[in-house]
Amino acid sequence: MVVRKLPGPRRFAALASLVVVCAVAAPLAARADIASIGQAGARATEQAVRINRLCTRVWVIGDSLTVGSAAALRSGLDSLKLEAEIVDGANNRRISATAPISGVRAARSIRATSGEANCWVIALGTNDISNGVITTTRARAAVAEMLAEVTPQARVWWVNVDFRSLDQSTRTFNTVLNERAAADLRFAVIDWYALAESHPEWFVDVVHVNSAGYTARAALIVDSLRRSSGK
Repeated sequence: MVVRKLPGPRRFAALASLVVVCAVAAPLAARADIASIGQAGARATEQAVRINRLCTRVWVIGDSLTVGSAAALRSGLDSLKLEAEIVDGANNRRISATAPISGVRAARSIRATSGEANCWVIALGTNDISNGVITTTRARAAVAEMLAEVTPQARVWWVNVDFRSLDQSTRTFNTVLNERAAADLRFAVIDWYALAESHPEWFVDVVHVNSAGYTARAALIVDSLRRSSGK
C-alpha cells in the first residue's frame, strides 16, 4: 500500500479538520451515553417506585387458615390505616378456576365488585397439595394461574404452606414460591412454615392451629406488609 503525503499546508488543513470533527463528535457521543444512562436510570427509578410504594389497598385471599385468622388479620390491617382492605377466606379453597371453591374465581369476583388493589396477599396451596399439586411443574402452573388474576403490577405476598403429613409436597410447593420470589421483585414469601414448625404446640391437626397460632399467623402477615411498606 502506498501512503501519499499531503503538502505542508494541505496536511495542516486536514489535521485541523480532524481536530474539529473530533471536538464535535466527542460531546455528541458523551451526550448519547448520558441520554442512555438517563433512560436506564429513569426506568430503574420507575421500577423502584412501583415496587416500593406503600400499600394502600390490600386484598387477601385464603383458605380455612385465613378463616381462622380473619378477625386478628382485619384488626392488624386496620392498624396500617389502609384506604381499603378485603379479607376473603373460605374453607377448602384451592387455586384452580375449576375447583369447587376457587381462589382464581374469588380474585375475579373481588376485582369486579371492589376494584383493584396495589397489594395482594395470597394464602393458598394447602388444599392444592392434598389434591394432586405435588410436582414442581404442577405447583408452578398453579402459582402462575393465581398470579394471572391479581391486579397487574401489584405487589404480592404469598403465605407458604405447612401440611405436616405431606412433607415432600409441602417442600415442593414452598420451593416453587421461593423460586418465584427470587425471579420477581414484586413477589415475596411470608414464611408461615418456619414459624409454625417452631411451635408444634399450636397444631390441632396436620394443618390447622389453635387461637394462639391464628393470632401469630395474622401478626406475621401484617408485620410483613408493614416492614415492606415502610409503615
